[in-house]
Amino acid sequence: MTGGWRMAWRLAGSGGLALLLAAGCAALAPESSRKAAAPAGTAATTGTAAGASGTPAALPSLPSGPAAPSAGGPVLGIVGDPGKVLVQLDPRSLRPLPGRRLVLTDTVAGYAWSPDRSTLVLGDNDQDALYLVDAPRMRALGKVWLDAPSAPQWFGWLGPRRLLAVVDQPLGDPAAELGDAAVVLVDPLARRVLHRQNLHSRVHTAAVLGDRVVLLTTPVDGIGTAGLAVVDDQGKVRTVPLRAISAGFEEPTEHDSDSVTERREAGLAVDRAGGRAFVVAAGTPVAEVDLATLRVAYHGLSQPASFLRRLAGWFVPAAEAKLASGPLRSACWLGDGLLAVWGSDARVVRDAGAEPKVKETPSGLKLVDTRRWTVRQVHPEATAVRWRDGRLLAFGVRWYEQERPGGIGLTVYGPGDRRPRQFFRNRPVHEVQVNGDLAYAVSWGDDYQKSEVAVVDLGGGRVLTTVRGAPPYLLLGEDRTAC
Repeated sequence: MTGGWRMAWRLAGSGGLALLLAAGCAALAPESSRKAAAPAGTAATTGTAAGASGTPAALPSLPSGPAAPSAGGPVLGIVGDPGKVLVQLDPRSLRPLPGRRLVLTDTVAGYAWSPDRSTLVLGDNDQDALYLVDAPRMRALGKVWLDAPSAPQWFGWLGPRRLLAVVDQPLGDPAAELGDAAVVLVDPLARRVLHRQNLHSRVHTAAVLGDRVVLLTTPVDGIGTAGLAVVDDQGKVRTVPLRAISAGFEEPTEHDSDSVTERREAGLAVDRAGGRAFVVAAGTPVAEVDLATLRVAYHGLSQPASFLRRLAGWFVPAAEAKLASGPLRSACWLGDGLLAVWGSDARVVRDAGAEPKVKETPSGLKLVDTRRWTVRQVHPEATAVRWRDGRLLAFGVRWYEQERPGGIGLTVYGPGDRRPRQFFRNRPVHEVQVNGDLAYAVSWGDDYQKSEVAVVDLGGGRVLTTVRGAPPYLLLGEDRTAC
């Protein structure tokens, strides 16, 4: 992803979130049943170990993490349904501020800030184009065409005059197959393509490290050996297979109401300071890749026996989703040898006389100590995580047989050894962005206009306001090595 949450109309096209948009959600207001000692809108704190109720576990001191931008000034956002207007927003209320605004000609999917934050690139939702914006002056600079048959999957800056995009099936490559991805290097100031190269694989996710990008790849067709590709600012591509890790999608031979897509999705995390990448998948060792040499090492994980004994008590009510079966994992590098891993596991259940359903259970948030290769469960029900400025934010949605969403709310760990705080207990939180000491927690509605965004003061531990209606698409410019 190119930073932040996707626009709701963009999200609706992705498999896992399509159902979220269609099912509705509870209000993101402070829980009325808080203990009397906690004022309305504040967070509850706890230091108990994780258990069947999903109570978060206290953690040892967390690393400081990447510095977050200040929340003091205005933030840029795209508003409207569909979003077509670029405006400045008050960071604490998300209200549009007076001043210059830019009307966009097309719906946006993704964004990337230049290294000096003077130029903003917006992806086209439908065409193979990138739009350049002079952000300080709120002025359109023009369009860069990628010469590809579809909109860019991902893009990011590798330098002041280097922008890399991942596209499907590049034109002019006779070796490209359906589902192939390619990298396209462009000079955004000259508005021209400098280099393109077919990867002969799909790109699952990406992470920028200054003048290079790390891509996690999977087979074009089916589930098979995952790989890692490193692309520099000249467009040179180096690749290495990860033979112990399988990933990808296996489409059914025939598509009908009972057909099932098998999936195996792995997570990518990058240690910028150490020049390493980590790839994590369900039921496999962790792959550690030296990005200078592309040398691969595999590490099995160990965990205390008490963890295994508690596992049965951490079962979460099954989730309902589209018919895609298999494990999904994501990962993030925290620093000081710590790796965060989370995800979910889905399986198709066929009951007699009923339509097949997908039962999905969280794998939970775990911390991996890469110095000892041990793993510790932190939050058994978390299905999504953000890591900013020394804070680890765990949240998610869980589904019940009545096809209504429940949730785990939002739990904030850190900074340092601060005890965790909980917001919106047992309510669904679909997406979170962090802006300094502020967090924007999104709950998608059964229609886009019925969504909500809660603005949370992380330092003060309280909810400042809840904005109802179509959420703005915030262009915060997060550090791409964070999550």
